[in-house]
Amino acid sequence: MFKKVLLGVSVLALLTSCEKKEHKETIRLARTLEVQPVHATSTYTYNGIAKSDVAARLSFNIAGKVKKVYVKVGQKVKKGHLIAEIDNSLMRLKVNEADASLRQVQTKLNHAKARYNRIKKLYVNRSSSLSDLDNARTAMDSAKASYRAMQNRLEQAKLQLTYTKLKAPINGSISDVLVRKSENVTSAVTIATIGSTKSIKVPVSVPGSIIDEINEGQRCLVSFDSISKRKFEAKVTVVGHSSSNRTTTFPVTVKIKKPSKKMHPGMTANVTFVFSSRLGKGNYIIPAHAVLEDDSGTFVYIVQDVENGVGVIAKKNVKRGKLTANGILILDGLKRKMHVLTAGMSRVSIGQKVRVEL
Repeated sequence: MFKKVLLGVSVLALLTSCEKKEHKETIRLARTLEVQPVHATSTYTYNGIAKSDVAARLSFNIAGKVKKVYVKVGQKVKKGHLIAEIDNSLMRLKVNEADASLRQVQTKLNHAKARYNRIKKLYVNRSSSLSDLDNARTAMDSAKASYRAMQNRLEQAKLQLTYTKLKAPINGSISDVLVRKSENVTSAVTIATIGSTKSIKVPVSVPGSIIDEINEGQRCLVSFDSISKRKFEAKVTVVGHSSSNRTTTFPVTVKIKKPSKKMHPGMTANVTFVFSSRLGKGNYIIPAHAVLEDDSGTFVYIVQDVENGVGVIAKKNVKRGKLTANGILILDGLKRKMHVLTAGMSRVSIGQKVRVEL
């Protein structure tokens, strides 16, 4: 009989031990968020067209008929690359004429020098008069003046010949070509436009509601539809505080810090501004799915009285604000470092013990 009682006590103790062990194992891990003050952010994106920060309109210095256009839109060129050429037949003829005239004048100058030297010797030997010497010197000086004038004429003709070829003044990309072969053009008419790809800017128009939040030097991000999965850092270089008569938007220009080789003037770009502001005291942002509602109003589950990583589930009524990109703004009801339950809300009950990761 005594053995049976002892055996029963042993079994009871074993069962009690198992129940305690099983009870400890039922303390489940709860996923929580420790509430901390955060910054609220607002994001605005506007479209624009990329432009070169260093651009030039190329034109001939003389009039003529376009002989050939050597570039097309989008083509990359280096400084000195031939852009277009006009017919140089007339200019080459002028160079040849000036060169022939210079040789004739050179011959006359040589004769004038020789005559002057001869008369000078005769004058020293008293075989020529002073007037003959003066006339020879005058003829030689006149020939020298004619020679210099003809040299200038030849140089001018050669310079005019170089004007028949239009070359790129910088390394860049051709953004526009405005003429075709055989067209007659006048001086200063734009033939093509070139922009440097080493310096890219994007002008955009922003509404008056945020223009006061944008300042020169402010950082932003730029993306391109043709360059997928990449965002480029940029900064604001121009902020216009006067709108045009036809619109209520304001001009803003941003400059990309490190342009890619894939960027070209004329590409469609998206400029994104991110504005952040400190939330008011007692205001926090938590995940939207952590905020629940019942007959008593809006609430969240928190884990309170946390000790050694174990706390108790409690219900906390809160006052919610607007929905942001990062979650719901809580205006009242939470305090800093509270543990808000963010998962398994439907599987917990008030007073239940849970384990949290500290």
